[in-house]
Amino acid sequence: MGCRPLRLRDSVLVFNRDCRMQFICTMELRVLEFDVSPFVIELIPLLDGSNSIERIESILEGSAGFSCKSLENVLAIMETERLFDTYPQPEHPSANKFERQERLFQEFASTFSLTNSPTQLQEKLRTSKVVVVGVGGTGTWLLQSLVAAGIGRIEIFDPDIVELTNLNRQILFQPGDLGLAKVDVAAERFTSIDENLQVTANRRRVVAAADLESALRDASLVVGCADEPDVVVLSDIIAEAATEARVPHIVGGAYGGNLGVPGTSIIPGQTVCWQCIRSQTMNDHNRADFLPLKGRTRSGGSIAAISGLVANLAAWEAMKILLGLPLALSGQVRELDLFTLDWRVRKLARLPDCSCEAPQ
Repeated sequence: MGCRPLRLRDSVLVFNRDCRMQFICTMELRVLEFDVSPFVIELIPLLDGSNSIERIESILEGSAGFSCKSLENVLAIMETERLFDTYPQPEHPSANKFERQERLFQEFASTFSLTNSPTQLQEKLRTSKVVVVGVGGTGTWLLQSLVAAGIGRIEIFDPDIVELTNLNRQILFQPGDLGLAKVDVAAERFTSIDENLQVTANRRRVVAAADLESALRDASLVVGCADEPDVVVLSDIIAEAATEARVPHIVGGAYGGNLGVPGTSIIPGQTVCWQCIRSQTMNDHNRADFLPLKGRTRSGGSIAAISGLVANLAAWEAMKILLGLPLALSGQVRELDLFTLDWRVRKLARLPDCSCEAPQ
C-alpha cells in the first residue's frame, strides 16, 4: 500500500447490516461479505483519497475494536481484493473531453492491475494507428467509436461511393454525400470529430496481402469490415498480411439475418491464428461432401441497430487490444443470435502442426 492515501474505487458499493459488511464490485460483478469490527464502519467514509494512514489512525483512535494492527489487517485484505484505486486521482484534474473515459481507465487499471495509469492508457490510444478495410455499415460504426475514443491515426480502404442503400444502416453518410467516395467523406467526418486525427484514405479494393504491406508497417491493429469478394476471402488476405507484419488483427466478422459475428481477434505469437480457426471451421456441417445448388442471390438485408451493435462489439475488442486488456474474441468463434441475444461460442485451439506459437 505504501504511504499513498487510499481511495475506494468508484465502482465499489459498500453496505452494512449489524457489522456484516457487503462490498459490491460493479466493475467485475463480484460481491464480497465480511464480519467486521465497529471501527470499520467509520473507516469506509475516510477512504476517499484525502486521508493519510496516520490521519485515519488518529480519527479512529478510541473506536470500538480499533487498533493500528487491526486497521493494517483490514486494509491489507481490501488491497488484496483490489478494492482501492491503483493510481491516485489528479489533485487538480484538467477539463478535457476524455475525462469520463479516463475515469473508466482508472477502473481498468485497478481491476486488472495494469502497469499504466489512466493518462498513459489514453496516450496509448493517441499514439496508435488502426487500419480498417471497408467503410460501410460495419466500418463506419467501428471507426466512429475508435475516433471518438482518441485513436491518433487511421488508414482506411474502400473503393466504393456512397449509395442510397447505405443510408439506412449507419449515421456517417448523409443524402448530400451520394455519389462521393466513401473514404473521402469518412475522412472529412472523422476529422470533424477529432481535429488532431491523422487519416490516410485509400479509394481502392484490397485483393492481396501486398495491398496492405505499406499500411501495416507502422500499424497497431488492422480490422476487416468489408464483405467483398467475401468475408472469408478478405479475412484470409488480412490475416496473411498481418501475420507477416506481426500486427494484431480482427477478422471474420459479419452479420446477416438474425446472426451477428463480431469476428476473431488474433495477436501473432500469443493467440490462435486465423489459419487454425479456418481449418477447424471450413468444413462445418460436412459442407465438403455437398455440392452447392444455391447461394446468395443479392446482398442481405441490414438495419442500423444490427450493424451498429456488431461493429461496436468489434470496436470494444479493438480497444482492448490497444490498451492491453483481457480479450473476449481470441481463440474462438462467437455468434450472437440477434433475436434472443444468446451467444453460441466455439472454443478453438492451436493445431498441433501450426507454427503460430499460440499456447496449447
